[in-house]
Amino acid sequence: MTGWKIPPPILRQVVWHYGLAVISVGAALAVALLFGRGFDVRGALFLTAVAVTAWFGGMVPGLAASVLSLLSLGYFFQPLVPYVEIAGIRVPYRVLSLTFFASLAVVVCWVSASRRRAEEALRESEQRWRNLTEALPQLVWGAAADGGCDYFSTQWTTYTGIPESELLGWAWMEALHPDDRGRTRQFWTESVAGRQPYDVEYRIRRSDGTYGWFKTRGTPIRDTEGRIVKWFGTCTDITDRKSAEQALKDHELELSQARDLLEIKVMQRTKELRRSEAYLEEAQKLSKTGSWARVSATGEMRYWSEECYRVLGFEPQDGLPRFETFLQHVHPDDQRRVRETAERAGREKVDYEVDYRIVHPGGDVRDIHTVGHPVLSPSGDVVEFVGTVMDITERRHAEKERERLRQVQADLAHINRATTMGELTASLAHEINQPIAAAVTDAKTCLRWLAREQPDIGEARESAARMVKAVTRASDIISRVRQLFKKGAPQTSVVDVSEVIQEMVVLLRSEASRYSVSILTDLSADSPRVMADRVQLQQVLMNLMLNGIEAMQDTKSGGQLTIKSVMAEGGQLLISVSDTGVGLPPEQADQIFNAFFSTKAQGTGMGLSISRSIIESHGGRLWATSNSGRGATFNFTLPAAEAQE
Repeated sequence: MTGWKIPPPILRQVVWHYGLAVISVGAALAVALLFGRGFDVRGALFLTAVAVTAWFGGMVPGLAASVLSLLSLGYFFQPLVPYVEIAGIRVPYRVLSLTFFASLAVVVCWVSASRRRAEEALRESEQRWRNLTEALPQLVWGAAADGGCDYFSTQWTTYTGIPESELLGWAWMEALHPDDRGRTRQFWTESVAGRQPYDVEYRIRRSDGTYGWFKTRGTPIRDTEGRIVKWFGTCTDITDRKSAEQALKDHELELSQARDLLEIKVMQRTKELRRSEAYLEEAQKLSKTGSWARVSATGEMRYWSEECYRVLGFEPQDGLPRFETFLQHVHPDDQRRVRETAERAGREKVDYEVDYRIVHPGGDVRDIHTVGHPVLSPSGDVVEFVGTVMDITERRHAEKERERLRQVQADLAHINRATTMGELTASLAHEINQPIAAAVTDAKTCLRWLAREQPDIGEARESAARMVKAVTRASDIISRVRQLFKKGAPQTSVVDVSEVIQEMVVLLRSEASRYSVSILTDLSADSPRVMADRVQLQQVLMNLMLNGIEAMQDTKSGGQLTIKSVMAEGGQLLISVSDTGVGLPPEQADQIFNAFFSTKAQGTGMGLSISRSIIESHGGRLWATSNSGRGATFNFTLPAAEAQE
């Protein structure tokens, strides 16, 4: 006879459920023992173990956990008092408390297991409902009480090609036709707010991008108290019905709609034309731009806008002038150029632009910019020219004013250079005197070698070579000084900044020596060239280096001026001039670049302002920082020539 055998899955489930009872009660016992052996305050822990076991294991394992809890309470914990009196009868406290606990444990076990079975039944019901909705041909949806959708059937996601996760909430409206979204959102919001059934028609985008008509009905699900807890609805495809209805309506109203549509279009077109003309007129007034049309062959003006009359100085009541009449109002010096430009554009059938001056009847001369465009016939002949006239007098005046300001700035920069070089006269004289004195000494030495009975040609040649080198050095210094004194428009070219720095070091070496200041350079070997005006760049370096030297005049042990160049980010060359002087006062750090602000008693306050203006005009930036020790550092950047290209 074959013995009865329990299937492994059922065996594992039984072991798990009753094992859970043992584990949960054991955990409650361990915690209770940690807090002492007071019997009356540990019941909550064992009730929790019973509730957990009944929730996950069911009623029978929950009762098993209740029995284990009773045994643990009776064995491990002593009652607080031996007896209690109830109606004059002495009852053992242990029996009373364990009886009460057993009753409470049975109730907790039943409630927990019942609640778990109810939730599982609800999940099973919901799953059956979902399976049912998946079998329906309609698109089924569900929503929470606030109107946010939380369920879409497979038919919905298959039809739209959109995953359910991307349709939840109010995102499903993105699948509707743009013309239906606003109306549908309003209708659905009103239905949710009014707790009324939902019935609306709209178009839904299919996965292939086309739209189909659907009739959607939604019904609220209420609880026993009448409160809405859920919304369910279906979307039924009515595309074919809509198409048939629309075809019928189109057939019945075809003639009347055609007539009404024509009238409406005429009215709308008239209104749009008038509105466009009004907008164009206002735009032309604001921009001082007029429009025109002219027959190229005859010179007849076909159209002038109101602004065109005003810009060119004609009166609208006088009618359209001919091209020759218009030319008579053009400045005499410009008439020939205007005529030739218009005639050449007519022959070559191309657009043209021309600037000229127009003389108004009162003698006022205005600068005009005209653009013309040929209108060609199908055969390629010029039918007419259309174009615009723009009053650019104020723009021309502004350009002249900007040019004047640029010239004033250049003059101011030149004055600054001249003033600075005047202050350096003594140092420059000493710097030039050194190579001249050396040249004189070498010349005398050369004469002595040649005056011997046996002239030493080799020594004389070396003396002459040293003399040439000294004179060349003096000539270079004078050339650089003359270049700084030279006045003229900025001339940009490719400049080696390291070379310019070395030139300024030579020029200012004597000035630095007067105050026992040493000049050090740390220049990058691979620093790029920049597009700059060499003289202006020399002026910036001279201003910064002199400021550093002057900041170290009062130092007892001299100072050190350091010029560095490195390649920064973004194709920028970074040059820094550091000194070991008095540094920058914190309260004046933001003011030193302001015009006419100076920390020196005899300063003009223009050097740093001009330097910043020069650097910014080259596309760079100039700023100052205090050193961690003594002194300050002035930094400026310049874009590399390669980056500008």
